[in-house]
Amino acid sequence: MLVRIRKFLASDIFLILMAIIAAVIICVDQMLGTPVYYGLSIYFGFLCFFVLALSDDMLSMLGPALLMLSFVIQYKNSFDAYMEYLWGIPVVVICVILHIVLGHKSFVGLKISSLALFKPISFTSVALFLGGVGSLSLTSYFSTLSVVYMILLGPAVLLLYWYFSSRFASSDSFSFLRLAKIMVVVSCFLIFAIFEYYGEHWAKFIASPNVLPFQWRNNACTLLMIAMPFGFYLSKEKSLWYFLVPVMTCVAFVLSGSRGGLLFGLLEFLILVIYYSVVDSRHRWVYLSVLGIGLVLGVVVLIKYSSLVSYTLSRFTSSKENFRRIGLWKRSVSDFLSNPVTGRGIGYMGNRDFHPSQVGQLCWYHSSIPQVIGSMGIVGILAYGYQLVCRVKVLRGLGSAGACALLSLVGLELMSLVNPGIFTPAYLIIITVVMACAERASSNN
Repeated sequence: MLVRIRKFLASDIFLILMAIIAAVIICVDQMLGTPVYYGLSIYFGFLCFFVLALSDDMLSMLGPALLMLSFVIQYKNSFDAYMEYLWGIPVVVICVILHIVLGHKSFVGLKISSLALFKPISFTSVALFLGGVGSLSLTSYFSTLSVVYMILLGPAVLLLYWYFSSRFASSDSFSFLRLAKIMVVVSCFLIFAIFEYYGEHWAKFIASPNVLPFQWRNNACTLLMIAMPFGFYLSKEKSLWYFLVPVMTCVAFVLSGSRGGLLFGLLEFLILVIYYSVVDSRHRWVYLSVLGIGLVLGVVVLIKYSSLVSYTLSRFTSSKENFRRIGLWKRSVSDFLSNPVTGRGIGYMGNRDFHPSQVGQLCWYHSSIPQVIGSMGIVGILAYGYQLVCRVKVLRGLGSAGACALLSLVGLELMSLVNPGIFTPAYLIIITVVMACAERASSNN
């Protein structure tokens, strides 16, 4: 019976079913009201962990987990609401224990030395814990929020990288194919969620045709940029129909109102078209034709229908919109100079005059480069620089799976230039899983 359950949980049918449930939840949120909406997301989260408990395959849980993240990001100022569900932590712990116990027979032991990215992730973990030493007060350094983020961005990622790698057999290209399908389904859900938002506010859009900005636009675009290369990957490996997902993703970027999504998302699409036009000769003219049509439509919109995207475009030059980020980037330099070796530490909250962060969030610089410079100083620059070099070097040598993973990393790094990005635990864990899966897919050990 357990074998049949696990087979179902690993199937495409289960993944699509979870996507439908997630879609229903966001469609009925207006009728249910906020408290019930939060509750549904929590129980969807429990479902993810029940899947983990029953399955010895981490990818079976990954799909539902990413879908849950994709609608949880739509909640604004939700920290207090979720704190009411702390009673569920024992349930999660029990599910994790059951997963380990029930899945121990399929566990593939891996030596740390065989994991190419273990050392660079270790170095960034050390840099996170050294950040602010000699500058940050003990109270701020050991604050709950600071310690939790240091653990989630460092040791937790290291542990998950090792554990996921251990669950994939050598040369496990099928797992990477499953991962690609998961990413495509998550992309479809996010695209649907954006269109659903426009459907809810259709009267407003018709009255004044323009982008309808929503609070979760940057998070949605970050996830879409991580996932977009997988549509190209499946187009090359399976069917050209998958290419429709990246195309619709570009439409989602435009509709989102996210400056980072519009600028870097479309740049990522251009990079992907160029790369896959080279390596996928069968579909080269399809990629290039769609790119050409897209460029023509873009010029037409900018010339004749610029009002449709005036909201997003105006924010690129608005001093009111940009003074916080520019101010934080300048502040990162002064924070670095105040403690060049280890910076201010990620727990430093002295920049809240520029970024009055919400409850449960650190005071980010809203860009990965200033974050490393200001929070971790020279130690962080060396550690994160070394990690980036290692990631590129390793992924470049892993064939088509590695190339897809590298392009996914490029998408996240681009978005991280204007958002917390790689310093958001969820996104860092996702890209770590992607790299671990690609590494094992091309492993001959």
